[in-house]
Amino acid sequence: MNKFPPIIKNPAFYPGQMGVEGADVPEGLRIVPTAVAYYVDTNHSLANDSNDGTDPDYPLATIQAAVNKVSNNGDVIYVAPGSYAESVVTPDYATGPNYVSIVGLGNTRYACQWQSAAADEIALDLRAVGWSVENFRFMGQASAACVEIRHTDSGANDIAIRTHIKDCYFDGLTTGLTGIASHGAYDVWVTGCTFSLWHNAGGTASGMKVGTTPLAIPYRNVIKDCMFYDNDNHCEWPSNGSMFVNNMFQAVGYAYSATLILQTSIVANPGDDNIVWGNTFTGDYSIAGGYRPGAADEWLGNWASDTAEAEVGDNGITIARPT
Repeated sequence: MNKFPPIIKNPAFYPGQMGVEGADVPEGLRIVPTAVAYYVDTNHSLANDSNDGTDPDYPLATIQAAVNKVSNNGDVIYVAPGSYAESVVTPDYATGPNYVSIVGLGNTRYACQWQSAAADEIALDLRAVGWSVENFRFMGQASAACVEIRHTDSGANDIAIRTHIKDCYFDGLTTGLTGIASHGAYDVWVTGCTFSLWHNAGGTASGMKVGTTPLAIPYRNVIKDCMFYDNDNHCEWPSNGSMFVNNMFQAVGYAYSATLILQTSIVANPGDDNIVWGNTFTGDYSIAGGYRPGAADEWLGNWASDTAEAEVGDNGITIARPT
């Protein structure tokens, strides 16, 4: 049985109708006329990086080979179930295509597994605009993040604004350093992801973390519908004007307790004007308890178990920023 979605030969383009949202989306799939699909299957008997990659019966063997072949905005890379040990780097936004999707196939979060080739290497180094990554189990390494979202820190044209990471499982494997690291890119979305078992001896591991960046701070990021549990630190994401919506944060896990649970601001790189709404906050709802807000943030309408705090109503709904 073919593991890949059916090929659409010379697909028709459905032009949008003014005032009718989604009129160019037949059966829920937006078709880009110039887009090309590439297929990767490390377990296929005919997999070879010298293949063209556009025929699922003759797929590529590695994700990097597919990344090297994409040339159009809107191209899609389909990755068949299996284990991939690769340190993949995308082109920068000026030399390569933007808005490319890398889609892991399979019906469970363990079907398509991706870990970097070495402990100090990044599994996916994003350097172009608007790439989307979906449905992978990223496995942690001790000295590098699984995914790095660049913003001119490695080169002037390495700009990964508008990245969307969705429905991925970031598994720290109890020794991993960081799931997702940002260098300040804006308009980034992380949705429907799970972060667990990010731990090391120094207690410095994190599910998500904003690292060193030449940009002052990321802005207009959206972190939505994610789960954080059993990590040294959950979400260290100082931002401006960002949204943190419908996430679940477990303060004390089965294996590890989090020091920083949700950090939207730090003293040296302050974040502000973030909206933190509809999340589940457990443990001590305070700055000391690991909740670090910006001075102009709105932390309203979250559920918190710490009803002893003045910032939490008797019904468990937050009415103010943690202090």
